[in-house]
Amino acid sequence: MRHRSSPIRLRKTGLVLAAALLAFAIGMVPAAAGNREVAGSWTVLIPDAFPNFIFTWRVAADGSYDEDGRDSATGRPIQQTFHGRWTLEGERLILRQTEYNYVFDGTLSGTSYGGSLYYEGRLVSRFCAARGETAPKRCSNAPLISDATAPLAWLEQ
Repeated sequence: MRHRSSPIRLRKTGLVLAAALLAFAIGMVPAAAGNREVAGSWTVLIPDAFPNFIFTWRVAADGSYDEDGRDSATGRPIQQTFHGRWTLEGERLILRQTEYNYVFDGTLSGTSYGGSLYYEGRLVSRFCAARGETAPKRCSNAPLISDATAPLAWLEQ
């Protein structure tokens, strides 16, 4: 004997599944869209702390990134590859290096990203980055406030 489900039961099950899929989709779309916005290669200037170097970030959609640096005059590497994690909340993008206690905190705007670089909670430089292989022409001329400090919570993550 075959079991037959009532049309009402099937409709309720369908509505529950549809609601669950919609909730999943709503929760995932912004994160996925943000990951696509950030993922890729970025070329970075850090004018106050490292004026003669150009850095490259290879940002992955999984929340990780790799960083290489080179001398802007010779093109020679200046460091081993560093690694880190990134988070995006709205337009605020934060990159935290794993090897050293550097934190890049800035605003993402299309193919540009700029803000402040902190080392162990202390502001050390401005930075600016452009998506792709070409460095930004220059960073903002905003004055560096040398005695500013980052919230300690940044260092604990």
